[in-house]
Amino acid sequence: MPEMSGQRVGAMAGAAGRRRAPRPAPRLWRVPVLRTDRITPRMVRVTCGDDSLADFPGGGGDQHVVLYFYDPSTPSPEPLTLESARLAFSIARPAMRSYTVRRHDPERHEIDIDFVLHEADGPAARWAAHANPGDDLIVVGPSPAYTPDPAIGRQIFVGDETALPAIDAMLRTLPASAHAEVLIEVADEAERQPLACPADPRIDWLFRDGRPAGVPDHLLAAVRALDLPEPGSPEAHDIAVWAAGERAVMTQVRQHLVTERGLGRAVVRSTVYWRAGAAGPA
Repeated sequence: MPEMSGQRVGAMAGAAGRRRAPRPAPRLWRVPVLRTDRITPRMVRVTCGDDSLADFPGGGGDQHVVLYFYDPSTPSPEPLTLESARLAFSIARPAMRSYTVRRHDPERHEIDIDFVLHEADGPAARWAAHANPGDDLIVVGPSPAYTPDPAIGRQIFVGDETALPAIDAMLRTLPASAHAEVLIEVADEAERQPLACPADPRIDWLFRDGRPAGVPDHLLAAVRALDLPEPGSPEAHDIAVWAAGERAVMTQVRQHLVTERGLGRAVVRSTVYWRAGAAGPA
């Protein structure tokens, strides 16, 4: 299985009613692990933090950071800053993976990052599986926060388990009056987890139950079953779709929504998080 980790390897066009905060200047933080929590059999949550995160520009919603993982045989430069890390890339280049910040607590100076675990793990999942309090995590970023536009009447979120942290973070930003629908594909019933939302979203959990991840049929069938407005109707202008997951799956999901169902390209925002058969960025 690829490093199905929530990392982002590319994005497809589409605004999907988005609101994006201004891009902060990237920074590097080296913060200790405070605790870990195996929230499902295949997902671990790592909570990091200390006073250095007092000025972390958390924006809520779908916001990501790049994590640096240095090989033990190639120590990181000291003192470690974003500038020193980049200058040393020719001799000490870390593996880099992009992850969603699932939770940012500005009062306790903490961030939560969720990792999908699997057999053929890459550097991020391998690190997360063995992380202990006191270990350091190197965090670079963050990206501008993407939050759904609360003025959009119908919000649809589609993804596999790698999209769960972003979907949860975006649901938290919705007003209680929002009409939200969520399609989530996970390995099995044991991977179901609570999603926080002021509104009362409709959540459809889709279980692979032994079928491989990254195959379009399962999630695509659920998207095809959506009751969507006719192209050009007033309702078609009051909908936003956010989707993230495996590359081939996202390609077919977007093609169905835009080409076959006639949703405007700006209505559908789709992001590639991973590629079947690849342990790193595509």
